[in-house]
Amino acid sequence: MGAGLLVACGGGGGGGSDSSGTVPVGGGPSSVDTRNDPALRTTQAELDDALHCTPFANPDKPPVLLIHGTTVTGTEQYTAFYTPQLVSLGFDVCIVTYPDRGLIDQQISAEYVVNALRRIYNETGRKVAMIGHSQGASMPRWALRFFPSTRQAVADFVLIAGPNHGTTVSLPAAIAEQLLDVLGLASLPVGLVPEALYQFAPGSDFVAAVNSEDETPGAVDYTSLYTLFDELVQPAAPTPTAALDFGQDNPRVSNILLQDVCPGHLAEHFSIGTTDTLAFALALDAISNPGPADVTRAGGSSQLCGLLPVNLAELTMPQRAADLLTIVASTVGNGLPDPHLANAEPPLMDYAQDAAD
Repeated sequence: MGAGLLVACGGGGGGGSDSSGTVPVGGGPSSVDTRNDPALRTTQAELDDALHCTPFANPDKPPVLLIHGTTVTGTEQYTAFYTPQLVSLGFDVCIVTYPDRGLIDQQISAEYVVNALRRIYNETGRKVAMIGHSQGASMPRWALRFFPSTRQAVADFVLIAGPNHGTTVSLPAAIAEQLLDVLGLASLPVGLVPEALYQFAPGSDFVAAVNSEDETPGAVDYTSLYTLFDELVQPAAPTPTAALDFGQDNPRVSNILLQDVCPGHLAEHFSIGTTDTLAFALALDAISNPGPADVTRAGGSSQLCGLLPVNLAELTMPQRAADLLTIVASTVGNGLPDPHLANAEPPLMDYAQDAAD
């Protein structure tokens, strides 16, 4: 894979590597309290196989968990830029890939985040810094909302282009049509689309439940980064759907519109979470310091707006949506994802029913 650094995080045992060269996770110096967590429906083997980490060799920094967006895998999204950059800066990095390119019910995808946070914290004894893009930004909030153990394990959460209150873009039909065509699934019955896409609707039960009671639970610092030019996550103004606790002056929350920092900055939905140097600089500030991201502390507009763009020609991850879908098509040979087609939003898990009400 691109960075040449990630290995599977196996189960059991203490620190160090086993005979297969993997880095076992679990049995470390600390354990989160899972007694108040709902039961996970996914098998432990499936959850563990989805987590890959660099060796835990940097105890002076929080381990970073990277969470990908819909239509890609974690390695596709993060091994070209984020992983090598973070490793070069002395961070331990883990990538979790949830099933079927994010087409599955997001309540199930969140279980992969829950497991990743438990295992990283239990092995390292350090709170985790999460960075997620798109669904990888909004979906982990389900884990934080309904699994109290995750709040014990997280120090910072950087959300990049997260549809935290849904999106007014014409989901799910418009995106599903293009996506299924690229995946070679266009012949499936009309009117059925992947389960996860229903959950992006502003009026979905998923959105209502995850935003119930407290949008920013736990002693976690939240940084939400978003762009005016996002073609999928809208509105960005005047009330941004990506923002958390908008207008509440919560000291644990920073909602940062990139164009407020650098007017005219041309980040769109895919580049903001893959190769955008401004978003990366703000994410780095958040995970390297107490509290959420601070524009002044990160260098202010004078420095941040002068950052050079990444040379996209040298990266495997593209900038534009069409290129992203080409990558999806090129990896179909490894096995088609299950599109998890449905004609309505998946029902909420029993443990979340009261929250939706």
